[in-house]
Amino acid sequence: MRVRFIRRRVTLILVLAYLLPCLVWAKSSADQPIYLYLSPGTAQYLKANELSYDALLGRWRRYLKKYGKLSKEIGRDQLLAGLEPGLLILASAQVLDLQERKAVTDFATAGGSVLGTGPVGSRDAEGRLLGYEYLQETFKVKVHGHFSTNENWFLMPFGGGPLTWPIGAGRRMSLGKTVENTLLRVHSDNLAAVAMNWARTRDDTIPNGAIAFHESGPNRYVYFAFPESVWGFHKLADMNAMLDSTVAWLRHEPRVYKSDWPDGMVAAQLIEMDTEDKFFSAPNFADHLEKIGVKGTFYCLTSEAVKYPQIVKDLLRRGHEIAYHADTHVGFKGQSLLEQETRLSNMKSQMQSILGASIGAATGFRAPTESYDFTTEALLRKAGIRHHAADPSSGTDRLPFFSSAEPGLGPNHALVVLPRTQFDDVNFKRLQYLPAGVESILANDLDLTVMSGAFGLLSVHTQNYVENGLMYVTMGRYMKKVESYKNKLWVARGDQIAEWWRQREHVTMKSVAEGADIRLQVETTGTGNYSGITALITNIAKFRMPTVSATDGRGVKVTVKALDPFRTAIIFDTLPLGRSSYLVGFP
Repeated sequence: MRVRFIRRRVTLILVLAYLLPCLVWAKSSADQPIYLYLSPGTAQYLKANELSYDALLGRWRRYLKKYGKLSKEIGRDQLLAGLEPGLLILASAQVLDLQERKAVTDFATAGGSVLGTGPVGSRDAEGRLLGYEYLQETFKVKVHGHFSTNENWFLMPFGGGPLTWPIGAGRRMSLGKTVENTLLRVHSDNLAAVAMNWARTRDDTIPNGAIAFHESGPNRYVYFAFPESVWGFHKLADMNAMLDSTVAWLRHEPRVYKSDWPDGMVAAQLIEMDTEDKFFSAPNFADHLEKIGVKGTFYCLTSEAVKYPQIVKDLLRRGHEIAYHADTHVGFKGQSLLEQETRLSNMKSQMQSILGASIGAATGFRAPTESYDFTTEALLRKAGIRHHAADPSSGTDRLPFFSSAEPGLGPNHALVVLPRTQFDDVNFKRLQYLPAGVESILANDLDLTVMSGAFGLLSVHTQNYVENGLMYVTMGRYMKKVESYKNKLWVARGDQIAEWWRQREHVTMKSVAEGADIRLQVETTGTGNYSGITALITNIAKFRMPTVSATDGRGVKVTVKALDPFRTAIIFDTLPLGRSSYLVGFP
C-alpha cells in the first residue's frame, strides 16, 4: 500500500511540474517584459573591427517601441543578477562569456523564452572564435556552414506557420548580396523559413534553413540564422509582421488566422500538361494521375487538339480539366490587341469543334512559352477564361493571386493567376538532367511545398511523355511521393484551385482577446455556402489543442484537427452568407 501511495504522489508531483508553467503562460504572458540584451563583449569586438553594434541594436529599438514599458534594455549585471520570466533577445550577441551563457540558461529554465540572431555565442570573452556549439545546443539547430558570398539570397517564409503566418508562403524577402559569411545554413526539426536564390532552386544538397524554433516545457526558442544588418533589403512592413507573429509565439500568445487551403490541408498541388507536340501521349499522363486517385489539367494547343478529338473528349470524360494552350505555339506578349483577339477567337472555335456543348468546361489558359501581357489577361477574362497558369516571375509568393491587369475587379470576376512554382521538363532538358537528377529535384521541391504551406505547379509536356521519354520514366516515383502526402496535400485541377481562391477571398476572419479566450468572428460575402473554409490557431503550448464553440445561432458545425504540435485547424462546415461568432478556449 505504501509503495502504491508513493507512486501516486510522485505522479502528482510530475503532473504539477508540467501544469504550473502552463498556468503561468495563461495568466500573464502578455504582460511579461521583453529584454533586449546589450552584450558588452560584442560591442567591444565589433568596435575593434570597425563595425557598429548600435546599428544592429537600432533595428530592434525601433521595432520594440510598440511594446512601450514592457520593452527593457539590460546589461550584463542585470542578466547575471537574474531576470523575471519574459522574452530575452540576443541580437547578434556573438561574444558571450561563461557567466552570460549560464545566466541565459537559468533564465530559460525559470520559464523564459529566448530569441537569437546571427552567430550567437560563437566567440569567447576575448573575441576568439569558438564555433557554433553554443547556439546549436541552445536553439536545437545544426549549423552546416555559410551561404556562399557575392550572391543574392532570399528569405522564403513558410505560409501558415506559427512564426510566419502573416507572410505569403515562399515570399521572396531579399537578404541582399552577401559579402561576408553572415548567413548561416541550419537544419532543425522545426523550420519557419529557408533561404534560396530567386528561382527557388537548391544551390546544393546542404540544408538551407534560415529560421528555426523549438519548445521544451515552458521554454520557447527562435533562431534567425542571419543578422539584423540584412533586414533593410526587404520592405519593413513584411519584416515587422513576421516579428509580430514570432514575438507572439515566443510569449505563448495564440493567434487565429485564415488558412490558404481547404479542409485542414497544409499545401496544394496542380500537376498539369502542356499538350502540344506528340499530343497522343497525353493519356500516359492521365494514367499516372489516376493511379493515385487524382485529376490534372491539360492545356491544349488547339491546332494539335483538333487532330486528336477523341483523346480530348476521353480526358474530359475521365474527369480531367480541358483548358487552352492557345491556337499555335507562339507567345502573345507584344502582339496588338487585334492580333491577340483574333488568336483567342480561333482558339475557342477550334475547341468548340471538339467539345461542342461541353465547351463551357474549358475555362483555363496557359500561354505558349509563358509569353503574355496585360492585354492578354484582359482579353482572356472577356473571353470567359477564369484562370491562367503563368510564369515563375508573375508573383512574389508561392500562392495563387488575382490579375492586376484590370484593377478594381472583385474576386468573382478577376482572372486568377496560378504561377508555375517548380522547374519543368523544359528546364530539365535545357540543363541536360538525367532521370535521377529530375527525380531528386522533384522530390525535394515537393517536400518544400508541403513544409512551407505553398502552392506547387508542376508542368510537363507531351513530347517528353512518350514511352521512355524523360518525364514518362520519372513521374511514376513523383506520383507515389505525392500520394504519401495525401493527408496534408490538396491535389486538384486548375479550375478547382482557382474557384477555391475566389471563395476564400469572400471570407474574412477577425479575432479579439476575451479574457483567457479568443472571440473569432467570421464574415462571408458573395453567394455564401462555402465549404472547407479553415482557420488555423497557434497552440498556447505544444500539443495543447484549443476548444471551439459557436456562440450565436448562425454558427456552423466545426471540426477541430491537429496539424502538428504547434498548430490546430478549425474546419468550418458550409458557411452561409453573413456573420457568425465562435469562442476559442485554451484548456
